[in-house]
Amino acid sequence: MAFWLKKLLSAWLLPLPLAFLALGLGLWWARAEATRSRGLRLAFGGFMLLYVAALPPVAFGILAPLEADMPGYSPDGGPVRAVVALGAGYHPVAGRPLTGQVSSASVTRVAEAIRVLRLHPNARLHCTGWGGEWPGSNAETACALAVALGVEASRTVVHPTPRDTEEEAIAIAAAVPSGRVVVVTHAAHMPRAQALFKRQGVHAVPAPTGHVSAAHTRWTLLPSSRALGTTEGALHEWQGRLWLALKQVVAQ
Repeated sequence: MAFWLKKLLSAWLLPLPLAFLALGLGLWWARAEATRSRGLRLAFGGFMLLYVAALPPVAFGILAPLEADMPGYSPDGGPVRAVVALGAGYHPVAGRPLTGQVSSASVTRVAEAIRVLRLHPNARLHCTGWGGEWPGSNAETACALAVALGVEASRTVVHPTPRDTEEEAIAIAAAVPSGRVVVVTHAAHMPRAQALFKRQGVHAVPAPTGHVSAAHTRWTLLPSSRALGTTEGALHEWQGRLWLALKQVVAQ
């Protein structure tokens, strides 16, 4: 129940659905004389929310703190038992290549996980993530992609049931009860992932990838769909951090 409640709230508490909700309600209220002024204000508020969320300086301003202090992975000489590629979206379609059956974010994570795995010949690659309403899973497809790119099948481990990062951490804690584990995920997601793995007693070493924010963002008042997507992705991660903090408070 908590999982689906989290999914529902996180889906609606983002600029695009909120803006369209405000626009729709505002225009509906504006049809009646008694509520016209209120409706027009609400519709204008929805429009401004969408406009501001689609501004590149706003998008990267929200994202940059999430990616701060997230350099790429380099080995420090310590032993590593596992490299974990966290799930990031799965949409199988018959006839498509493996790279087209997982999201671009998942392809990025698998590619980085393979790079890290080659630095640690004694480690195994763990792929996580469920399939949702689809047959198969993100985990199975991600590991299959890794094998297609040269990783020995005997070095892969599939975890097809975790639905979110917390469940991924629980699965890895059970599979790798000791030793260092390199966790591969997007830079903005890494701090929350590390916190969840730490709560499960996993010695997680970060291997962030998929950095988006630049060192300098050009100031512009021209909105873009890419900036809107960046804003929504960053806000989704902030929501995840808030949800984790609330769970910690409730647990105390």
